Amino acid sequence: MSAGIAVMEQSVKELGQAFSGAPTNITDGSMVFFNPGAMSQVRGRLASMAGYVVAPSATFHNSASQLSPALGGAPLRGNEGGDAANLVFVPNIYYVQELTKRVAFGFGINTPVGMRNSYDSGWKGRYQALDSEIAVLNFNPSLSLKVTEKLSLGAGFNVQYLRTRLTNAVDFGSICLQALGPAPCAGQGLLPQAADGHASLKGDSVGFGYNFGAFYALNQDTHLGVSYRFRVAHDVHSNANFSVPDSAAVLTQGDRFVDTHARTSVTLPDNVLFGFSHRLNPRWAISADALWTHWSLVRELRTDFLSAQRDDVVDMKWQDTWRYAFGINYLSEGNKWMLRTGFAYDQTPVPNAQHRSPRIPDSSRYWLTAGVTYAVLKNVNIHAAYAHLFMDDATINRRGATADLLAGQYSEQVNIGGLQMDWRF
Repeated sequence: MSAGIAVMEQSVKELGQAFSGAPTNITDGSMVFFNPGAMSQVRGRLASMAGYVVAPSATFHNSASQLSPALGGAPLRGNEGGDAANLVFVPNIYYVQELTKRVAFGFGINTPVGMRNSYDSGWKGRYQALDSEIAVLNFNPSLSLKVTEKLSLGAGFNVQYLRTRLTNAVDFGSICLQALGPAPCAGQGLLPQAADGHASLKGDSVGFGYNFGAFYALNQDTHLGVSYRFRVAHDVHSNANFSVPDSAAVLTQGDRFVDTHARTSVTLPDNVLFGFSHRLNPRWAISADALWTHWSLVRELRTDFLSAQRDDVVDMKWQDTWRYAFGINYLSEGNKWMLRTGFAYDQTPVPNAQHRSPRIPDSSRYWLTAGVTYAVLKNVNIHAAYAHLFMDDATINRRGATADLLAGQYSEQVNIGGLQMDWRF
């Protein structure tokens, strides 16, 4: 994927060069997403259909995970969670049509944001995370206008459907001791890590935003591009469900830990993408881009329960990030094959170990990619690409809702493969 919960996989062609040419791309339909200003360069109609298999790996290595010092600070029991990352399939579809010599229409269906992981039910960090899934489906109609022979502008409207599912274990033994003290709890067997329950939060939302971009052809061989995607606010309406051990029924008095509705406000960040591409000669071309993402909008995730349950607050304090990419393309004699490769550095928005969540154990990553394009017919191209993402080891030192400490280190990597067809008609 990409840093934070962003999904860069919007073009297999661009994946082959680490997305370094995305804002100046005029040959596949992903311009609807990356830079709608470039759509007016299309003659006739263009359809692009792509699919990606994302195979991540994220394993936790414990160092000093323990209960709250106020409860004795005993080590957290359980295993290390296994490989939490899940295999994911990411599709996208784009369509661009020339309306006049200066105006083009485009439409895209894609997933710009998403994440999913799952830990063993008895792992040490179960009180902070078990299953986590966030998925966004984005519908993006766009228009482009060729202002001059060199400059084109474009804009799009985005309708997003967001779905989320979060689960974790609940340490009712620790909650009882913190709320009632040892005397009434010990008699009921409500001791830390001895009376686990379960919490589940499932919800969805619809949000709206826009994107616009500019494409400039400095000359036949050199192209510049810039685009902006506006932030999208989501008001997620959820159902919260709790499983409470019989021995902990006393803790549900006062309308707490009961099934209820909940609301969470989430703002998906805006970003700005700058790009450059240059054909050195008929065989070789280079490209580069820089992406700024406004992740500092994500300060906390606060869930407001409609029952008397106190708000659940996940302190994030994410930081703005930059992603830098560079790519090289080689076109074979006869224009039948094109080979490409790329490298990118992608900063993580997570500021430190105290704010790294086991739901999103993110770290900075380094993309190394390769791809190929084959012209099956004059109007049909097939693209294939592969990427390996090397990731920095991610230290975690985070306290949960009952002050339990998850302390250790994540080892992570990602493999991505994609296949795409472009059809001009």
